[in-house]
Amino acid sequence: MKPDRILIKIGATIIALIFSLQMHAQLITDKVIDVGQMGSKDLNEAPKKVFIKNFKVYYQMIAEAEKTIHGGRQFGGGSYTGDATARLAVGVEGIEPEELQQLTNKLYNDYVAKLKSLGLEVYNSRDYKDLESFADDELLDGPRINEEQVEGSLMVVPDGFSYYVKRVTKKGKEKGSFISNLGGAENSEFLSSIYHKGLPKVSKDLDDMIVVDVAINVPSIYLDPKSALGTVKIKGGANLRMENARATYVSGKSPKPGAAAPDKYIEVMLKEPVQISGVFAEQEFKSQAKKQVTTVPSYASFFSVANSKVELSNTIACKSEDYTREVGNAMTEFLNLSIDKLKIGLSGEKVK
Repeated sequence: MKPDRILIKIGATIIALIFSLQMHAQLITDKVIDVGQMGSKDLNEAPKKVFIKNFKVYYQMIAEAEKTIHGGRQFGGGSYTGDATARLAVGVEGIEPEELQQLTNKLYNDYVAKLKSLGLEVYNSRDYKDLESFADDELLDGPRINEEQVEGSLMVVPDGFSYYVKRVTKKGKEKGSFISNLGGAENSEFLSSIYHKGLPKVSKDLDDMIVVDVAINVPSIYLDPKSALGTVKIKGGANLRMENARATYVSGKSPKPGAAAPDKYIEVMLKEPVQISGVFAEQEFKSQAKKQVTTVPSYASFFSVANSKVELSNTIACKSEDYTREVGNAMTEFLNLSIDKLKIGLSGEKVK
């Protein structure tokens, strides 16, 4: 091959590599996370064992919004308006629940492998079925997909993982403690779990083993309802992002009487949504309704005003391989960063 052709080929390879690196730029850095810690440098004194209490991923598959502006008699009399209601429903097409299960399984297995690479033994509730902390609770086994826990989302639990809940309602919702249920799963699941999920007590029952709680939320859709001047509008479309993510590592329980605080912990939380590109095309949908007006003469004995309602159903499409690759990359980056923080604590250094 001639030298000039070799140079051209090398140049093309370098350009392709640069383009590839740009396409897969790191999403999760220290800038988009908050790190909480107490006594993190003492984690090297904890048993080299991890108990994963919670590992759940929420994938939004549908979103619905409805907004109504009410009519009535207009100021000054004589004119009446009906109600106006706009409704917009948007669903994800192209990814099946079974593929989300496989994605979550891989995420969990990779996470466990990385914990083990730190020299840690890894357990979950499947290994401790008689733990005192869960004496009155119900054991659930993965693989498991729950479509009732958060409206419009599939809560996916990995294969090989088991966990306890207080109870499961007739509708299929999983209930935790009273405190952890406040605000609903869509809120409490992604709040700091240092105090409200009983992690210190579980750790104490396990002789100060490191207890882990992981929850990740991946919405796909945005909806924006507004009303003005007798018209109600809803805009919506694709907006794939990792909106919430939390990984909590707790060891021991504070010796203070009645305290629910841990002895030492590290908690990594996403502090702002991280956009995930390369999956959905840019799309926007609208639903709009306007009040209908009727003018009534003074001698009329009755009148009626038509209510206005608009309903649209739309889908945002993707290729399953694109979704699983890009969403998987974002979640893996977050969990890897949390493990990096844990590694620092296990080495006897303070986590920042």
